[in-house]
Amino acid sequence: MFESIAATLAIVVVCWIFLSWRRFSRDWRPAELKAGRVVMIEKDLRMNRPYPVTGRPDQVYQLANGLHIPVEGKNRDTYHVYDTDIAQLSLQAWLLRHNGMPTAKHGFVAINNRQTGKRRAIKVRLMDDECCSNLVERYLDVIECRVLPEKKFGPKCKACGHQMIC
Repeated sequence: MFESIAATLAIVVVCWIFLSWRRFSRDWRPAELKAGRVVMIEKDLRMNRPYPVTGRPDQVYQLANGLHIPVEGKNRDTYHVYDTDIAQLSLQAWLLRHNGMPTAKHGFVAINNRQTGKRRAIKVRLMDDECCSNLVERYLDVIECRVLPEKKFGPKCKACGHQMIC
């Protein structure tokens, strides 16, 4: 008898923890994303023209109007969005469009604050297709040594794969 009561209580506690975690884990989403549905999680996207490009969005939401919104997750000490975040999301949206998925003109950077444990989604305006093509052309120029990379300072520079030639 005692074991069945304990087992029932344990099941109730586990369900309560799960439901609480689920509610808290989704509180970061703005209303726009809550109204949409997740259609992709870390799935490779490819295109061959005009450049061979592969990317993997963290999440992609589809809105009721059919538009897709890329969401990029980051772990940081502050809620700061970098230009590289916008470039990354823009290229993901570009890949989505090349794979037949129309996109909104914005995306979200979902930042997990390491100090507070809170997550916040920050809406960013995405670059257009011409800017994305320019980014890829610039990257190809750098890796094929046609141009030198521009020196940047700060934490992003330490993680760059081209810092030895910068």
